[in-house]
Amino acid sequence: MNRRAAFAFLTAAVASGLIWVLSPLLTGHAEPWDADGPYYIVTLSVAGAVSGALVPRSLWAHYMGAVVGQLGYELLFLHVGPLFVLGIVFLLGFSAIFLTAAAAVAYARSKLLASRDIT
Repeated sequence: MNRRAAFAFLTAAVASGLIWVLSPLLTGHAEPWDADGPYYIVTLSVAGAVSGALVPRSLWAHYMGAVVGQLGYELLFLHVGPLFVLGIVFLLGFSAIFLTAAAAVAYARSKLLASRDIT
């Protein structure tokens, strides 16, 4: 893994882990997908956008970092029960939202920078 991919992975892992850290404080639920309203979708989108803006390449590293960050938080701080495997499946799916936001912002950033070079 090169430095850019490692930084993308680390950025995504920290950003997605923060979603879980903030969930009990902002929603009252230990797991963000249990929150009322769009908390989880919105925070995944915002975290992905920030991550994609900081490191616009290595999108696979963003996805893997999002999965590892969330899964790591669950393993370290939450009680792992019989639905843990199902939770992993949910994380794999929900991390696609993070990846989509990261990819969209990375694309927009590259187009913006390219347009500045032309003018």
